[in-house]
Amino acid sequence: MAFVCLLPMLSCNDFGDINQDPTKSTDMDPNLILPDLQMMLTNDYQEWHRYMMYPGGWTHQWCGDWGTTEYGCLGIKNDSYMGEMWYQRYGRMAKGLVDIVERSKDNPNLKNINAIGRIMRTYVYAQLTDMYGDIPYSEAGYGYYSGILKPKYDAQQDIYTDFFNQLDIANQELDVNGDLITYDQYFNGDITKWKRYCNSLHLRLALRLIKVMPDLAKAEATKAIANGVMQSNDDICAIHYENFANPSEGPGRGNALSNRFMADPHNFRIARDLIAYMEKTQDPRITIYGGCYLEDADATDITQKIYEKVGNWTEMSRPTDRFDWENYDDDPNSPTQDVTIEVNGANVVVPARLTYLQPSKWLTAYDAPYINMSYAETEFLLAECAQRWNLGTGSAAEHFTKGLQAAVQQMTLYGAPAVSDTDLDKFIKANPYKETTGIEQINMQIWVEHLLNPFESFANWRRTGIPKIKFLNRDAARNQSNGQFPRRLLYPSDEQVKNPENYNAAIEKIQPYDWTTPVWWDKQ
Repeated sequence: MAFVCLLPMLSCNDFGDINQDPTKSTDMDPNLILPDLQMMLTNDYQEWHRYMMYPGGWTHQWCGDWGTTEYGCLGIKNDSYMGEMWYQRYGRMAKGLVDIVERSKDNPNLKNINAIGRIMRTYVYAQLTDMYGDIPYSEAGYGYYSGILKPKYDAQQDIYTDFFNQLDIANQELDVNGDLITYDQYFNGDITKWKRYCNSLHLRLALRLIKVMPDLAKAEATKAIANGVMQSNDDICAIHYENFANPSEGPGRGNALSNRFMADPHNFRIARDLIAYMEKTQDPRITIYGGCYLEDADATDITQKIYEKVGNWTEMSRPTDRFDWENYDDDPNSPTQDVTIEVNGANVVVPARLTYLQPSKWLTAYDAPYINMSYAETEFLLAECAQRWNLGTGSAAEHFTKGLQAAVQQMTLYGAPAVSDTDLDKFIKANPYKETTGIEQINMQIWVEHLLNPFESFANWRRTGIPKIKFLNRDAARNQSNGQFPRRLLYPSDEQVKNPENYNAAIEKIQPYDWTTPVWWDKQ
């Protein structure tokens, strides 16, 4: 009876505590959401294998690996592979991208983390819309806040309009005297660098519209430049990983792309078109990007010895539509015989397939960084703005030269030795900027710069048509793109079940509904 009498005296708040799930926070610091979002983008190697197929195999940068060549380079559709970005970005990230902004949007003491959430959301959704076109955007990830579980597909034009608005807000909110950012994996909370990244991303997205809305592209580029973009390689937006092999399924603590390379050592090859261009321009990054290695326990580096035998880098690279194991006689520029070299005083017979450039030891290190956006790219974009519209300070030639320097020098982030001033100067002098060919020079270098960023490489190729590459269509009977380059990804088929009304409305706007039909800004 005494216990029963005491019950009314117990705090009602205790029952509220009982009704709360102790494993979930009802008032989480948005700073705790940020590092998860940053890590998720590049820490799952099975996910990244899909990106090396679509779009990595479409940009004539990678080949050799079975999946990349089979699906990307030969143009064979795989619904689950095309849906990988959709599943990962919506399944793993959409709620967090919304949550970080919603938790902080009405708090004047959290303006910096709110701005960073807007930048992150723009970056992720830019990848999605550039790959799929119209996508769930304004209602996506808002199930908790709005109760909408079947979000509409927004038009890509409207999405881009909001991108610029979100980045404007972020630029205005970011304040070096504002709230501290903790656990930031990109800039360690440096607000000045976040601001420069925000505006550099704004510049990238502005130039995406040069074919469809050139006046808006110019206006948004003007704004981005005036707000202040990256100033040096110290401003690079990159994430640094630990030296760990990731699990075969799911995320890990190492770089996902490096882990994908190392999951099947010696399979991936750097494609011939890229290496041929780099050799033509005397690019000192060839041996930083690629190398030849034995299949021994030490993965002995035999790059220079193979080069001495073959005589040039181009012949040490594969055509885009070739598997790593293929020896073939239909290409007179490719060695089809084993090569004998001396290693540690003994003759070693190297199989022909190991004479082709693989991703280098710098790129395959588990703790290699992943660069989301570089200062080098920013300088190339500034060069294009100067060439097209005379925007900004400095000439197109000056920005182009700065881009070349930065692109080479940033490779030390991977642990590669610094290129000597002599070799760097030689590279720059071998590639003088010419106004008559400037746009091509700039975007060829962006192509080389984005070796490890297949999304941006594919987007930049579609917006400019540079480089001028051809779908090889070696196996026409199996090709599912009619011998043409795909220009988008198709929506996952399970959207027909999960969100049928909005899915059907979206595909009706894509005529014909095929992966060779361009997205809105990819005007033909």
